[in-house]
Parts: sequence; structure tokens; C-alpha cells
Amino acid sequence: MNILHLNDKITISGGVEVYIEQLLKYMPQYNIQSHWLGIHKNNKSYSISEYGQTSVTLEVLSFNDTVAYLKQFIAKYSIDIIHIHSISNPQLIDACFKLAPVVRSMHEPRIVCPGHGKLLRKSEEICTRKFGLHCIYHSYKEGCCNRHPKRLIPAIKNTYYEVNKASKKYKCIIAMSDFMKGEAIKAGIHKNKVMLNPYFTENTRQITNVVHTEDKRLLYIGRLSRTKGVHYLINSAISLLDKGHKIIIDIVGDGHDAHYFKSLVPDHLKQYFVFHGWQSRDQINEHLANSYLLLFPSIYPEAFGISGIEAMMHGKPVVGFNVGGVSTWLKEGITGYLVHVKDSDMFSEKITELIVDQKLYAKMCINARQYALEQFSPEVHMKKLINVYNSILSQ
Repeated sequence: MNILHLNDKITISGGVEVYIEQLLKYMPQYNIQSHWLGIHKNNKSYSISEYGQTSVTLEVLSFNDTVAYLKQFIAKYSIDIIHIHSISNPQLIDACFKLAPVVRSMHEPRIVCPGHGKLLRKSEEICTRKFGLHCIYHSYKEGCCNRHPKRLIPAIKNTYYEVNKASKKYKCIIAMSDFMKGEAIKAGIHKNKVMLNPYFTENTRQITNVVHTEDKRLLYIGRLSRTKGVHYLINSAISLLDKGHKIIIDIVGDGHDAHYFKSLVPDHLKQYFVFHGWQSRDQINEHLANSYLLLFPSIYPEAFGISGIEAMMHGKPVVGFNVGGVSTWLKEGITGYLVHVKDSDMFSEKITELIVDQKLYAKMCINARQYALEQFSPEVHMKKLINVYNSILSQ
């Protein structure tokens, strides 16, 4: 079986790309050959990059040239199924339907939300309404989508196309969490088209959790943007430090709000906040191994949250806001704590419990590791995904 993964890029810049890269690593073990193309549209021209082939990057292509390249690629590698990830381009997706059976992964609310996030940005409130004309109003009132007509109109058209047309042609839409599956159905996509298959993470060697006698390292991994709630994390950490807790906050990631977040840290506490920027996979694994627990303060409805299961696989509990698909993997009182979104006081309180109560902490470490192995191992995910592929080819 040969699968072509299509995304808007091949550079590893987020959870989507990490996931595709892992698929390419594991699929050969199941006699599946995978390929990954990044197709990016800039105005009316396209660029195509092939993962693993740094010399293959074609730029300034017309749409017809892009489709011709896809046809040749599919013929050359005998592609059986096209698996689309983060692409919002009705014209390109329509072309794919004519080339091979198409599967869609729902990594974010992209196909049901013009702003891709289901967050009313100005008020920092989660949008609970399904896609409709109100999206235009809220784009101007809340800034939840680019308000320039050249951006807003195509975004509205893309979502309308996904919900009302493309969803009927996809062989399967794979949702990564119960939340995402529910959003798809609420938008009007037939429930039989949507299948739940959460992300996976690599099986790391088991980490021996010991009682930390020195400063406890609390870890955040992710983009530095307000939607990720890092400002709430910083407020909670400042409260803990003011109360005398010996902690270090490791912040791994970067983004357009990095300068703002750094400005929130008082001068006398800057030594306790370490902004690492983007890190390699080996460096992230080292941070996870050395951390006491993971903090997950997102205030927008995360589709899933890969860093959470990565921490759990390392045997580390998580304290996070209960938004979107987080509850798919973070089980209250078992693998960590779910806190009402933006409640910094409760966030601090739950962190304190895990710092003070070493027996509770040790129990949650074991629970986190066990739950990750049972629910989010590569084997569990790949079995479900391959069943989808086989079902499509057998039709």
C-alpha cells in the first residue's frame, strides 16, 4: 500500500508535522510506503516540496502545473490513497478527488471554523456556535479571523466548501479527539464520516520518578501565543514563587507573543523563568525527562495537545485547562488535573498539591505512564489508521 500525505509544508513547526513525520517512520513496519509533499499557495502561484528530498523544491508553479506534478507523482509511486492534513484550498482538494481516494485528518477546527481556532480572540472566550454567517460579524468584533476581505472571504468560502461539499467526498475524516469529532458533527458533517483516532507518541524508556529534593522544573512546550495561555501560566508561577515554592519554569517554544510573555516576569524573578526557544526532538525529550510535571495552559479549544501525551509517556503528570480535546488524554485526578479555563488560582493550587504530596505525585506518575502506553502508543493508533486505509481500498 502506498500513501501520499499532503500538507501545506514539510518543515517541522508544530504538532501536525510531528505527527506526519512519525507516520512516515512507523508505516514501513506495516508494509506501507508513505510520501509527504508540502504544497503551499502564495497568491496565484504554488510551491511544492518533497519531504526527505531537500533538492526537490519547485516554486512559482501554476495550478495546472501543480496538478500535473501530482499526477506524475501518484503514477510514479503507485499511490493508493491521498491523506490530506492542513490544507485549505478547495480547488486543490477538488483536484485530489479526481486522482485517488482521499482521507482527511482533522488536526484543528480548520474545516469547521474560518479562523481555525474556535476562539473569540479579543474576549478570549471559546466560540460554541457552529459555522454560519455570524462568523463574518465575529471576525470584525473579535478578531477571530483575518478581517481583510481578501483573507476573510476565501476563509468563509473554504469552510463552506469543507462542510457542505468536501465532507461528502472524503472517504473518511479522522478526528483526533472527542471534541473535534463533536465539532464536525455539530457543523453538519454526517457522523458516519467521522472516526476518532487520537494522536500517538513514541514509547520512551520508562522514567524512574524520584522525589525531587532540589528546585522542581515545571515544563511548558508549545507556541508562544496568547491562545496558548502562557500569560496565565506565568501568573500562576509567580504566585507559587511568592509563596516560597522552589520551582524553575522551563518554557520551550517561540512565537509572536514571546516578548510580551517575557515582559510579564518581574525582574526579581527572571532567574526562575527560562525561555529556551525552539528545541530539537532530543532536547525536548531531555526537558521531559528532567521535568517534574507538564503545564498545559491553553485557553483555546485544543484539538488534542501532543505535548501532553509525550509528558505522560515519560511518566509525568499534567496540570492543564479543560478545553477542547485535552480531556481525551488528561484524566482528572488520575493522570493529572483538569482546571476550569483561565482559573489561575486553581491552576496554582493543583500544582501545589503535586509539589507537596509526594505519594500523590508518585501515583500519578505511574498512572500517566500506564495510560499513555495503553491508549496512545504507535501500535494503537496505527491499527485503527490501517483499518481505515484497508476499508477504503476494499470498497
